[in-house]
Amino acid sequence: MENEVAEITRAVFERFGYDFRGYRHRPLEGRIRYLCTKLRLADFAELRDWILGNPDRIDFVIENLTISVSDYFREPETFAEVKTRIFSLLSSFSSITIWHAGCAGGQEVFSLAVLLKEAGLYSRARIFASDISGARLNAARGGAKIPLNQFETVERRYRESGGAGLLTSHLRMSGDGFRFDPALMDNVTFVEHNLATDGVFCEANLIFCRNVLIYFGDDLQLQVFNLFQDSLARGGFLCLGSRETPIGAGPGFVKEQGCNRIYRPLRPPRGPILAMA
Repeated sequence: MENEVAEITRAVFERFGYDFRGYRHRPLEGRIRYLCTKLRLADFAELRDWILGNPDRIDFVIENLTISVSDYFREPETFAEVKTRIFSLLSSFSSITIWHAGCAGGQEVFSLAVLLKEAGLYSRARIFASDISGARLNAARGGAKIPLNQFETVERRYRESGGAGLLTSHLRMSGDGFRFDPALMDNVTFVEHNLATDGVFCEANLIFCRNVLIYFGDDLQLQVFNLFQDSLARGGFLCLGSRETPIGAGPGFVKEQGCNRIYRPLRPPRGPILAMA
């Protein structure tokens, strides 16, 4: 089975440039099985042939091979940590660049934008929200929505994240739910970016990458941590998910004092990088 997975990842990389070869085998195999079932294909060989025979459906393939798990103010203790310990340090900068890698449908991007606005930092912040899936990015560009039956849960997490006002002040009614104020997208740029193959494109004061690296093998994780080191400005921070740590990947990062999810790079920053226009 491992060889069959390798055949698919090699075919996808050689034909389309999407590199899944460094992903953890078991989760990736599960996604491939899921895609076979969804397409009613008998086995992995049929799926490989289908992918190569339908190049116009590659966005569909990428969307289904990757796992999109996100939510508004997810893991609120991490947002509270960023607000309490990092915002005060970022406030000394005339401009703030944030890279949210693996942003999925943008739920956490909008969550962070709300907290930045309440802290008076949004007007000088620029957020690059990236993901491997163009379909998910298009959905995020359309604006994030909270269904009515989820509002109480989201509001509770907003409070636990350090929300200082009324969540409804950032929302607009839209049918059977709420949409975030479109102004929260003014300083957000959605970027298609593959952590496995693409390089540095901005110099960030803060990088969010939460519960993405758990799907990467050790070598790919180390490669991505090196990318993050190269992408952080002097005094920058890396914020990870509850199931991730860069400590085992090498001596590149150290946990910020008093924090559980925030790290500083140990390596000196590289030279200035011009952000995307």
